[in-house]
Amino acid sequence: MNKNFFDYYKKYAEETPDKVLLRIDENTLTYGEFMKKTAVLGSALKNLGICPDDKVGLVMPNSIDWYVVYWSAVRIGAQPVPMDPQSGSLELSRLLPATTVKVVFAAEKYRTNNIIGAVSDLVPEKISLRKVVCFADESVIPQNDSFISADNFINEYGENECEIYQPEYLHTMSLACTSGSTGIPKLLCVPSGGFLSTQEEMGSWLKFTADDVMMVGMTLYHQGGFGMGLQMTLKGGTVLYQPQFNPVTFLETVQKYKINVIQLSTTLAKVLLSTPDFDKYDLSSVRICYFAGEVLPKEIADILVNKLGIRVINIIGSSETCTMVVWDSATDNGTDPSDFRKLSFTDFRVIDEKHNDVAEGDVGELCVYTDGVITEYFGNPQLSAEKILTDEQGRRWFCTGDLVSKLPNGIVRFAGRSKRIIKRGGNLVHAEEVEACLLTHPKIAAAAVTDEPHPVIGQQIVAYIQPKGDEKVTRGELARFFDGKLSAYKVPDKVILVEEIPKDIGKIQFKYLRKKEYK
Repeated sequence: MNKNFFDYYKKYAEETPDKVLLRIDENTLTYGEFMKKTAVLGSALKNLGICPDDKVGLVMPNSIDWYVVYWSAVRIGAQPVPMDPQSGSLELSRLLPATTVKVVFAAEKYRTNNIIGAVSDLVPEKISLRKVVCFADESVIPQNDSFISADNFINEYGENECEIYQPEYLHTMSLACTSGSTGIPKLLCVPSGGFLSTQEEMGSWLKFTADDVMMVGMTLYHQGGFGMGLQMTLKGGTVLYQPQFNPVTFLETVQKYKINVIQLSTTLAKVLLSTPDFDKYDLSSVRICYFAGEVLPKEIADILVNKLGIRVINIIGSSETCTMVVWDSATDNGTDPSDFRKLSFTDFRVIDEKHNDVAEGDVGELCVYTDGVITEYFGNPQLSAEKILTDEQGRRWFCTGDLVSKLPNGIVRFAGRSKRIIKRGGNLVHAEEVEACLLTHPKIAAAAVTDEPHPVIGQQIVAYIQPKGDEKVTRGELARFFDGKLSAYKVPDKVILVEEIPKDIGKIQFKYLRKKEYK
């Protein structure tokens, strides 16, 4: 019989029922409560008629409720489908039918987004669901048969006992949603056995233990943020998330709970390092800072390693691979954090457009093997065939879209995303390289680089910049700063100062950059 996620959680619930599994602000979920609550909600889903392989939608920010809903669906063999809680009715009008969800769990709101309002614009007139279960006050829940409060749903449908579904190794555990570069939803079929093995192996490689406490900067609805936290809980440790990222409360939480491992993106790290009175916070408990999602400049890695004495782990990959390739300051310090090697349980190739291996010294696309590579894109066989390669041994390899140089000794150097190349005149510019340079500027807290059409040079480089405090940053100042660091044609043509770079999943969310609230 294949090992199940619940084999781990049941064991920890029996051994240490009062141990905190998940903390979000002051709200906690113990291992014992996890087993009891997923039994009640899992049975409620079954009594509603939800069966194995049925889809269960979550439109909720980080919360204990999110975690219980997700694992209750897994417990009965259904497939949770986490969605961005900032999704409006137009986005949901595409997502809900594409995912074939039969029930949706919704929070009242997130930031300025009225989630229940967005769902009620569609249900039941445009989209049919068995229920929309609302974590909200009765006064804001629509008064029709499709909507029900979470308390009433549990009271009406829930029981105290619920069997644990035993999945096949390649059973789809969940559908992870990502908009991709085009904004069209991509739905990732995450394999249960492979996802479990890769996250357990990554936690073992990092030497996580039940005594560890981890703080994750990414959100739960993002596959990377959820998976990195899972690497800790599979060892019986404690994982923390914030309802939404706040640098001061992040640092205060690290200090208060003596966090051992923090997970960040480069943008989040720069925001933290730019926090007023950063040096006053006691971060001595932190032994690992775990990076993913963006290029990590050596200057930022050096601050953490040399000034703060924290081991830095930098990884690249994608939601489709579950785990990936790594740079580790414990063994690779002195080299660039964009130089990566494989782990004992991963493999990679660097391939050309015809899927042939490139020669050493050449640039190609990074193709990654892990046991957790998705089995397919749900409802999209054409994209599945394009991105997922199967070798003679039946192993799945994922074409990541990351461009890398193939170096000696099994090392690859990240160059950028193929879809983020800016064609400026006769030159090709990697947006990530420009972002990494901007993030070393002393006046810049966060930055995002994209392109705009230009009548003469084809595409111009646009830099959205979140300054520190009341600082002002001009294009001329950036040109002087770039001098000697990067080629002159890589200086942003246009600089737009914004109050905040949207970064809810730990990396930049470009689809929100041009919204009116950023100026």
